Amino acid sequence: MRMKIIILCLALLFSGGLTFAENSAFNRNDQTVRLGQKSGTHLMYATSTPLVLEFPGTDWTLGFTSGSGEYNYSYKDYNSSSGLYTTKTQSINFSTQEVTARYYLGNSFNIPLGYANYKISYPEWVYSGVTYDIEYSITQLNYGIGNEWTYDWGGYFGLDWYQGGSKINDEVKVKHKSGTETSSTLAEATKTSTDIKAFAGVFVMTFGFGF
Repeated sequence: MRMKIIILCLALLFSGGLTFAENSAFNRNDQTVRLGQKSGTHLMYATSTPLVLEFPGTDWTLGFTSGSGEYNYSYKDYNSSSGLYTTKTQSINFSTQEVTARYYLGNSFNIPLGYANYKISYPEWVYSGVTYDIEYSITQLNYGIGNEWTYDWGGYFGLDWYQGGSKINDEVKVKHKSGTETSSTLAEATKTSTDIKAFAGVFVMTFGFGF
């Protein structure tokens, strides 16, 4: 479904929608502030649906991104004490915080940059009958290439064809809540979070309206 939306947006843009964004640089400079939302093929944006506050300009746009969301799934957990498998439901909470910038190389082509902090938490995470609260956070630098069109009527649509990330640092917090903790359960709780690498994505969309 997400791919169909992306294809539809691209079709609208390149089949006439760009006519109203031929003066994107001028339109950006004519705005003071704009509000929008970020989405696309990127784990943190797809799960936290962040809102965007930006201050546009001809050559640079500066902004802030913030959002949160939750994902639930079920899995089988083996209890070594009882020798039984039980079905557990796990919630994962996602949080996105970014300071962003775009440098424009012309009317719409730009280089997006960002300083981001992403958090993923697993409340009441159970492994082998032992319960933990786990929170993983990563700070990274974002970079990419994209186009952004600002329309005569005030709307804008940005499409980052690729967004990469370089990890600056990360941290995992593991809190034992119940059950008999062992070195193997603690190691698994820590490993669950630190398996995560710097986040990247393609076809990252930002859309909204400026004033």
